[in-house]
Amino acid sequence: MHRPHRTLVPLGLVALVACADAPTGPAGLALSERITLEQFGQALATAPARLEVKLYAGTLVAREVELKTADEMGHRESIRSGATGVAVSGDAGTVTLALGGLIIDFTGATRLRGPDGQDVTADDFAAWIDAALAAGMVPFVRAKRPAPAEPQAPDVATFVATEIRIEDGSRAPKLELNVDADNFATNDTPPPEGFLRVLGLTVELRTASGETEIESDLDDRDEGEVEGLVQSVNESAGTATLVDGSIIRIIAGETRFEADDDDDDEHLGSLAAVQQALDAGLTVKAEAEGPVEATAPLTIVAREVEFEVEDDADDPGEDGEFEAAVQSVSVGDRQVVLADGRVVQLTDDTIIEADGDLLTLQAVADALAASQPVRAEGHAVLEAVGPPALLTAITIKFEVDD
Repeated sequence: MHRPHRTLVPLGLVALVACADAPTGPAGLALSERITLEQFGQALATAPARLEVKLYAGTLVAREVELKTADEMGHRESIRSGATGVAVSGDAGTVTLALGGLIIDFTGATRLRGPDGQDVTADDFAAWIDAALAAGMVPFVRAKRPAPAEPQAPDVATFVATEIRIEDGSRAPKLELNVDADNFATNDTPPPEGFLRVLGLTVELRTASGETEIESDLDDRDEGEVEGLVQSVNESAGTATLVDGSIIRIIAGETRFEADDDDDDEHLGSLAAVQQALDAGLTVKAEAEGPVEATAPLTIVAREVEFEVEDDADDPGEDGEFEAAVQSVSVGDRQVVLADGRVVQLTDDTIIEADGDLLTLQAVADALAASQPVRAEGHAVLEAVGPPALLTAITIKFEVDD
């Protein structure tokens, strides 16, 4: 959930969705557009779409299916799942997923990243997964690839990743793929009531029992996403304010809190838990998406929110990873201000990664002046907790967001 704010584009589904029955938050903003299986099929028959599918762990049963907008079809496709095996031959290889035994291919051109976000070799990548498996753990990975020109045929299981990252902690299995009518079928002898066929897998849609919820993002509301460190919480108002001033509004009974692993105590499932973490001196990162209620300050009515205790920003002097949108740049001071308020200081020893889109601070400043969204990621030493937190960059890469 870290892409620039966008305006959603209708795909002909607005008339199909019973908007009057949708739960609403402040200013009448609908937080979710639940649709029927029939409406889902009609939408895919109208035009291809991007799907985000979350599954129950260890199954091929969908927990949530969300129709995204046409503008997201150009974003990279991704798969998140536990890994059950890895094989390497030279700098290429495969990762076998717990998700239906799906096999992800990688090549010498694939970017492989460890759990700290750092680039690793194929051998080191495989060694980390093998060590986790040997210890009885299920390492989670997220694989990405450019979106194909047309949705991939349902029975084609090929997925050649351009990036695979080992996730820090367990997550719910998730697919983000482009699909069309060929990928969907109803079941004449339910349950399940329907099927999604993608990458050679058959995902069950169990809507009658309520196990599967189908939602649509295909309307023309302004949709926003925020990400950053939490500065304060107002439980009575149901809000969390980030360091950059953005506000996340929680609607009781409607906002979904991401807490994919019941044993994961780093994820916080309520504003009260966030407040307790802040009172304990912990650093909490937030990611949220939903309708934009206001722009000054940016206020998101959260459909989905994730609060997570950060491990790498607790103590000054620690080496940690950062990744966020760039708010501003001071070329003379060699400083980058991130959207969450953190200040990244570049020095003579800082390495600006050559595989990024922009290779100088002046290029970053020019891109921002041209209203191009720029994202920075890298490794740094935390010099001061702040606010604002001050980081001295060891490595940094600048990319123009799509």
